[in-house]
Amino acid sequence: MATGSWGWRGFRVNVTVPDRLVSRPGSRMGQGSLRFKPTPSANFVQRDPNRALEFLKETERRPQAASDAGLAERVAAMPWYHTLEFPGGVITPGRFDHRELVPHYGFPVDLTGKRALDVATFDGFWAFEMERRGAEVVAIDLGTTRDVDFPTRVRPLADSAGDLPQMGGGFALAKEALGSAVDRRVCSVYDLNPAEHGMFDLVHCGDLLVHLRDPLRALEAMRSVTSGELLLSDGIMLAESRGSAGRPMMYIGGWDDVVWWLPSLDALAQMAIDAGYRDVRVNSVYNLAKTYEDEGFWRASITAVV
Repeated sequence: MATGSWGWRGFRVNVTVPDRLVSRPGSRMGQGSLRFKPTPSANFVQRDPNRALEFLKETERRPQAASDAGLAERVAAMPWYHTLEFPGGVITPGRFDHRELVPHYGFPVDLTGKRALDVATFDGFWAFEMERRGAEVVAIDLGTTRDVDFPTRVRPLADSAGDLPQMGGGFALAKEALGSAVDRRVCSVYDLNPAEHGMFDLVHCGDLLVHLRDPLRALEAMRSVTSGELLLSDGIMLAESRGSAGRPMMYIGGWDDVVWWLPSLDALAQMAIDAGYRDVRVNSVYNLAKTYEDEGFWRASITAVV
């Protein structure tokens, strides 16, 4: 791990870079690679809807392990988003390994007696972490990848893609292996409301806003069920802060990995304030790759208070 710090709105922001990324050629802590560059004329691109559909493969079917198979064999037979540790030394081959970053996320050490919500839980890494700290946890996610925020031209193709596997298989196996009591519910973040879901002392949402057409609407829904704090982590343009025209937000359009936007740190914090949270503090800024070979991109962890 390498760490550093830089100033933002009077805060001292901690920058944490996993060791596997420090020696990347051309990398410089505290600097990002995404910038707005003026061009002499507009350059519009007609995109390929079929390429955007590759996101449906996130939960592609694999041969299922026998019902009496051991835990390691069952883990090997499933696709994994999160790296999780199970009893007996079994570790899931997740696309993202957050374990070394947990201390930098800003989670309260003790959540005993608290009610917590994990938004877009996927395999449940953060839900199980909050439960380990003593919280009663509800986790929500979509039913299938068909339900994600695809671009308008992609939606008909997604709707006609045929039978898709249900999301949540990894979560179910993890819950069983860990002896967990986390309550997973099929629900879009847009549909969160206090009448149906109640209120939560801590709401966690990781790496979701960049995948949404309407991130502010999602934040407003999370605010409606937050009685304490929102712990939010998401992708940012590290080098961008306040610009001459406001707080930059890069529009990507949802075509690659259903990524719609990439905000500056200012924009991410401002959206939380505009959604109804009273104050924001920065916990960390870090770079996380899909694998040890990938370059990864910058993310920020912030806490928003009601």
